[in-house]
Amino acid sequence: MSSDAYPEKNKEETNSVVSEKKGFISHISNSFSSKIELQIIFAITCLAAVLRIYQLGAESLWLDEVTTYLISSNTLAGIIESTSGDVHPPLYYILVHIFLVAGNSEFALRFPSMLLGVFSVPVLYLLATRLFSHKEGLISSFLLAISLMHIYYSQEARMYSMLMFLSLCSIYFFYLAVEDNKKIYWILFSLFTVLNIYTHYFGFFIFPIEILFYMLTGLSFSRESNIKYPIALKDAGQFRIFTINILTIVLLIIPRIQVFLEQAASRVGGEVTWGIGPSYLIPILFSRFTTYSSSPSLLFLILFVAGAIAVILQNKRQSLLLGMWFILPILVSFYLSSVMPFQPRYLIFILPAFLILVARGIVSIPLLFISETQHSGKKKKEMKKESVNKQIILTILIVLSLVLTSAGSLADYYSTAQKNDWKEVSRVIESNTQQGDVVVALPSYISKPLKHYYDNSSDGTYVKTTGYTHEELDSIVSQTAPNKLFFVLTGDINAANPEGTAISWLQSDAHVISVVGGVYILTPNS
Repeated sequence: MSSDAYPEKNKEETNSVVSEKKGFISHISNSFSSKIELQIIFAITCLAAVLRIYQLGAESLWLDEVTTYLISSNTLAGIIESTSGDVHPPLYYILVHIFLVAGNSEFALRFPSMLLGVFSVPVLYLLATRLFSHKEGLISSFLLAISLMHIYYSQEARMYSMLMFLSLCSIYFFYLAVEDNKKIYWILFSLFTVLNIYTHYFGFFIFPIEILFYMLTGLSFSRESNIKYPIALKDAGQFRIFTINILTIVLLIIPRIQVFLEQAASRVGGEVTWGIGPSYLIPILFSRFTTYSSSPSLLFLILFVAGAIAVILQNKRQSLLLGMWFILPILVSFYLSSVMPFQPRYLIFILPAFLILVARGIVSIPLLFISETQHSGKKKKEMKKESVNKQIILTILIVLSLVLTSAGSLADYYSTAQKNDWKEVSRVIESNTQQGDVVVALPSYISKPLKHYYDNSSDGTYVKTTGYTHEELDSIVSQTAPNKLFFVLTGDINAANPEGTAISWLQSDAHVISVVGGVYILTPNS
């Protein structure tokens, strides 16, 4: 039967959709309490953009970024096929593939990460504002704008900036869906959750956290023994919508679940030769989340603890969400870091929870020192105004202290090379080699960035690989004679050859001719 037979029903459904869209736009606009606040968050976002665009293409691509280029430069079908059993899902590579129409420069390759890093700032503002107030929203977004960890991965052609952006969006729309129960929020929650899982496998962390939060807040528990059903739904209608969305997400991620399980099994099955262990996880993680220096910032940690205490005492619902978001991934990572190579960047998606709690601490601390009772001789309105002004001043001073705490690390970041300079390595090799010479990368997989920049056709050399035993190294030397042999060595050799046979051979049978940004160029002793 034609749908025209139900014109009134169609009109109602259309009006409902339009109303939800208007409601969403209204929610976004209501997140800004004043024109000044809108201008402030715009300025913070612009600051984030400047810090992430500055020197975006200045440094050479490193190993993983070259891998991004090699995969992303394939066809879309090729990208999906090459990542079908890979440790990283295909979505980020597909995004980079689209941007490669602008060229394959370092700037173009890193541009998607930069863009998503900038977009994360206003999304964090919206989430923190909804959880608490505009103060927490502005402060946490500002802290993210100047976060060195976030800047670093917003300037890297890898998926970590995208992982954090999509995690933020997933949690933000999930929280809106639970609180407001609007269809558009449930749809956006499902969409961003699926996209997140197709970006990085640590996106799987967010999904069960959201399910657990809903189960703990959407159910009512009774301790009375005479009640037949001690567990009941607070909103049966919303629970049905929640269940439908969860099942939809599960169906959409089925193609990656098997790959995820296979990769998890393979990653935890071998010897751990690189990464950080459980004993270093917490201090290094907090160091990355604060000033990126050798030790965490004490001021950041004090504010984080103060914020956590304030949330637990005053905001039970928010404390449950932020607590699970921050704590559960760390607890699982304790185990993972003992059985697989683990890096703090895998946990970048919990950085927003950390910054929201720091912002909550910044807002809460002035309230402990300033109260209206100090002005008992004044009128109530004047007392309140003066108290608010002092709170604002103290809050600004605390934020400025954090800026000063982070300034040194930011200055070092922009003035010091963060990646191996493969462009210069290529130039040095070309200036030392002749036709017929051989260049060997140690470990062998660093030949990826080497070949990306080094055109061996210009000097007629050969790029080869070899093993790490003394016998294999002796063999490559004899095979090369009478031409020269050059070894290109990075610190990765310690992970690839934990036995140390390659280093011991090089120390006794080769000498360094140049060191370029942490990359050693050696040649065998004559």
